[in-house]
Amino acid sequence: MRLSLRHLSAVALRRLLAPALLAAASLGCVSTAYESRDWSTYAGPGTRWFQAEEVEFPHVDDPLEPLNRVSAYVNFQILRWVLLPTTAIYRFFVPAWVRTRLAKAGENLQFPTHFVNNLLQGKLDEAGVESARFAINSTVGILGLFDPAQRWGMHPYPEDFGQTFATWGWKPSTYIMLPLLGASTVRDALGLVPDTLADVATYYHPATYARVFNEQSNRVAADIRAVESAYDAYEPGRTLYRLRREVDVNDFEWHESQSGPTQTLSAIFLTPDDPDFAGRADTERIRIDEARPALPYSLWLQPGPAPLFYALPGFGGNRLGDSTTALAEIAYANGHSVVAVSSPTNWEFMRHGASVTTPGFGPVDAHDLHVALTAIDRDLEARFPGRFEERRVGGLSLGAYQVLLIAAGRDRTAGDEEAQDLLEFEIYLALNPPISIEHALLQLDRFYNAPLEYPPEERAKRINEIFAKVLYLSNGELYPGMALPFTEVESRFLIGMKFRLELQFIILQSQDLHDSGVLLTKRTRLHMAPAFREASEFSFMEYFYAFVLPYFAERESEVTLDEDGARALFAESDLRAIGDALHADGRVRVLTNENDFLLRPEDLPWLRKTFGSRLTLSEAGGHLGNLYHAYLQDVIAALLEETGTATEGAQGELR
Repeated sequence: MRLSLRHLSAVALRRLLAPALLAAASLGCVSTAYESRDWSTYAGPGTRWFQAEEVEFPHVDDPLEPLNRVSAYVNFQILRWVLLPTTAIYRFFVPAWVRTRLAKAGENLQFPTHFVNNLLQGKLDEAGVESARFAINSTVGILGLFDPAQRWGMHPYPEDFGQTFATWGWKPSTYIMLPLLGASTVRDALGLVPDTLADVATYYHPATYARVFNEQSNRVAADIRAVESAYDAYEPGRTLYRLRREVDVNDFEWHESQSGPTQTLSAIFLTPDDPDFAGRADTERIRIDEARPALPYSLWLQPGPAPLFYALPGFGGNRLGDSTTALAEIAYANGHSVVAVSSPTNWEFMRHGASVTTPGFGPVDAHDLHVALTAIDRDLEARFPGRFEERRVGGLSLGAYQVLLIAAGRDRTAGDEEAQDLLEFEIYLALNPPISIEHALLQLDRFYNAPLEYPPEERAKRINEIFAKVLYLSNGELYPGMALPFTEVESRFLIGMKFRLELQFIILQSQDLHDSGVLLTKRTRLHMAPAFREASEFSFMEYFYAFVLPYFAERESEVTLDEDGARALFAESDLRAIGDALHADGRVRVLTNENDFLLRPEDLPWLRKTFGSRLTLSEAGGHLGNLYHAYLQDVIAALLEETGTATEGAQGELR
């Protein structure tokens, strides 16, 4: 589940589809099943990880999944072929600030629905806040075009009749994906009837359609990119929707703490300044070899000769993800043509660019990435001869780790002749790289299981409170630099949840490419929920021991299927193994934070010794949590322009 602190779904139209509701209600008793291997008697390498206590990943029963997926596909085609072209025309003529203000005014008109439902749920204080918001925004905010109430601390409480029905006892309810309407449940869909009656815009139909069309215009392109870049957009979308609708905790307390994990949450603000930047990329394709389909990559081309910058995402990242396109925008704004490629741990690269079916061994993943970048560069040079003055590469997190492996020539599968033929760069820029992959995996597992610190009798309630905070914030306006009110434990859990979903994608994609027999649940493209549930049961360390180690033990004779084999893979993946090469290469630049949770205490002295003046170190920021700041983006731009091979002197300090 992607627990982004952003609004991720909305109703496209307000209509009642009674036949669909009746069909859903009649089929609601059907249940789905999954199979799961019994690891309790497992005695192989990594045994302790298979028998460690784990927080259960949220899962949602979806008895109508095949029908829902067909409906979701139809909705997506409507988005692509109807709403995208029509809203593009609208966006061309109507500036973004006007569309934003109109959307705010539309939200303001929904006051009666919100007010009535807060009253019906007994939330008198919240009803009062909604009344005050409406009064302030309708006057000071000029008919709701602006939202001064939010800035004055009055957070919205957008309750509806579906939530009211839940408060009155109707929960849970069967999940359904309605044509045109989108994600819903039987309960929520029936709640659309009184919602529509309470909506002021209902009584002037053009206002309803205009509001919906304007809302869609602000996000349809981003929604399409999100679906196209995901291994499976349906699964996390359904889980998030159910959490948004079922979690209703009113008595949680706001606490925040300043720590690496809590600062890491601010990585959600690492997005392009221009929301249309990603959409301006050309999608190109290159065939790595004849055995695989062509690998897509994104290209932002400067109008004239310029340096060429390659942007690499972090774990599971897609080339069009927010953080990747933010890095691409920094380089493009500073005169670079830019290429973005998906991570070797992303389904797109796994399917189109990888030489292995199971990612997770750093040197091989980096080699595959290096081969892909070389093929892309040759293609671009052939198509645009003499257009690119220099080649530079930069990566985020795991992408930064891969940049450093590439810089050191750590291409484990490359012979001397092949290695000499791979692309070299004038600048290698690593932003928040992990040093030890083993430590990174352990940390992500610890983070996900942070709620185990709560007493068992309180655990479920406390986890629901975490979800409730996220969903509460998603109803309001988020802005860069705002304090996110989470404790360190809560922050660790949210970070762990995000990475765990990416791990599920990796496991299922790897088994699509080559079924190793570890997973037992049957799956088809229309019936994936049980398989996701089984995949969710694997921690990062379990993934390594159940999938990565056996794969490479079978593939390479020097890797043994035991703890010694695991130690060898971890040791070869550690950046300390290439410290001398990195120290000697003056083209490498590293920017990171002292409180990055992926770093061990001993990693900071190693970074200082290895990179010297080529290390830029910030005291705080967690993992990628401060890169949205303008001053750090200026530092990144400056690092891309540096030349020289100096390795002596103190590293740069950012306080």
